[in-house]
Amino acid sequence: MNLNLEKIKIDGGTQSRAKIDQDVVADYCEKMREGAQFPPIVVFYDGAEYFLADGFHRYFAAKKAGSPGFKCDVREGTLRDAILYSFGANISHGLRPSIADKRKSVTAMLLDIEWQEWSDREIARRCGVSHTFVAAIRKELGAEKTETKFKRDGKVTSRKEKPKQEDPVATFSEDEVEREEMTAAVQQLREENEDLQDQLTVALAASLDEIEKEKAQSVIKDLRAQIRLLEIELKAVTSSRDQFQAENAQLMKQVQMLQKKLKKLEGN
Repeated sequence: MNLNLEKIKIDGGTQSRAKIDQDVVADYCEKMREGAQFPPIVVFYDGAEYFLADGFHRYFAAKKAGSPGFKCDVREGTLRDAILYSFGANISHGLRPSIADKRKSVTAMLLDIEWQEWSDREIARRCGVSHTFVAAIRKELGAEKTETKFKRDGKVTSRKEKPKQEDPVATFSEDEVEREEMTAAVQQLREENEDLQDQLTVALAASLDEIEKEKAQSVIKDLRAQIRLLEIELKAVTSSRDQFQAENAQLMKQVQMLQKKLKKLEGN
């Protein structure tokens, strides 16, 4: 359905990005004025208010373009439903979440009195990140779970968590954060590279002078070099993490074996 933009609430905490990219808003606005069609924005209706959950860049672009309304995918739900939905918005479409966006979503869930009790894997699924990324942020915040909630026979059940001993393997979960950041950087450079290649194609088709073509080709060459360097660093980080985890797993096995031997000796 088409909703008047003035009826849509945007101040309820459903904006899960670290910031709105004004360049993207301007780009969307220009395309809208040219007649481009965009996917509907997602709003939740609680019977009284419409809360925007996905499509803030499209919303602001439509306002900037002077559109009175926008096509909406209206879903029944509360403000809290809209907030939860927003954490996973744009995982597979639109402007991809940056590392700052991912941190903001995961942090918001880990600071919530209810959601922080969910498992790392469930929070990761909701936010579109890895469970080790969630574990690293949880450790930074000191938001350790006191219980884990799960469904059994259609009913929500909870299990108290036992105090955890320091796990040597877990101490390297911070590497996952660094890996996510580098992956995001590589993806951003790839997108810039593709955009410049498109511009270069247009420039060649328009037969611009050789100086402009050489400038565009030089920028693309530099971007490709940066991508290669970041991919090498990313591979090194992943390799280092895997090595540490393998070594620590082996150490844990040795510790367990020694503990068993110690119990046998104590029994004798």
